[in-house]
Amino acid sequence: MFFFFTCGSADFSGQISGYEGLRVVCPHCHNAAVTAIKRRTFFTFCFIPLVPIKWGKELRCTICQYHQSTTDEQLEQMANGGPGGAMLK
Repeated sequence: MFFFFTCGSADFSGQISGYEGLRVVCPHCHNAAVTAIKRRTFFTFCFIPLVPIKWGKELRCTICQYHQSTTDEQLEQMANGGPGGAMLK
């Protein structure tokens, strides 16, 4: 008898509620396509998420996949149009 098991990792990231409309200019590709996401990566066994590997908040470009970690304070500052709201550093 032969059993085939699949192990790996899966990304369950999604947009952060309250910041769905936030768009920032990407420092890599210079497009206004950076969005705020809640990153959640899990170790999976037979396509079932078991153990979280990475989690947190980050800014990710939807075009070139550039990403940068962020905090709640930075997100609030960008949403209010403060310094850094126009372009990432």
